[in-house]
Amino acid sequence: MGITGRSLITFDMGALFTIPKTDMDAIKARVKTCKQGEAIEDVIKQHLPHFPDALAAAYLWDTDIAPQMKAQCNLLMGYASKARADFSELDNTVQQLIKDKQDMTPAVQQQATVAIAALYGSTQALSASFINIVNQIVAFNKANQSLDIDIAGTEFGFMKEITASLAVLDHATGSIRGAWSALADDLEALATTSPVDFTIPLIAGLNISVAIAAWDQLQTECDAFLRSQ
Repeated sequence: MGITGRSLITFDMGALFTIPKTDMDAIKARVKTCKQGEAIEDVIKQHLPHFPDALAAAYLWDTDIAPQMKAQCNLLMGYASKARADFSELDNTVQQLIKDKQDMTPAVQQQATVAIAALYGSTQALSASFINIVNQIVAFNKANQSLDIDIAGTEFGFMKEITASLAVLDHATGSIRGAWSALADDLEALATTSPVDFTIPLIAGLNISVAIAAWDQLQTECDAFLRSQ
């Protein structure tokens, strides 16, 4: 694919922050229950062999995953706000050129170049930190999926299965990984291909109004997530 057809936004960029509250509550309950069972770990693991791994994963969740999710959510809100401001300004400028029946100017081309470069840089940074969280969640899921298998095979009732909620969490992390990777690829083509002739049709093809609506939605989702914590 050439420079045309590239996007400023992808779906599911905030999938980790739109997990239903019932599923997040189930995951938090698993973390709490594991930590409560630490005092009788030797007894529990006789019935649930994978309990020690799930206990370690519970501490991973509380000390690393949960705080990183909150921090990443705040960073995503800032990312969306900055992108919205930069590209709203660019879109207004281009729309004025169209209204005045003027051709693209060097100044507006430079404005587009700067906006794309800034978005690409922040996308790279967020993508890397999202991948770090995803990798930790994968480890958390693996430990708890094994524990769910143990639970299913015994009448030991200290733990409840959360297989369905783990599947929701797993789907969200997969969506996050794919979304940020795809967006970084699109923006890399726009930001690093030299020279890029940012014509009016090319900028119009970026569907800035659609991206602005998506950035607004990301901020709304992130705000809701943070309020729920």
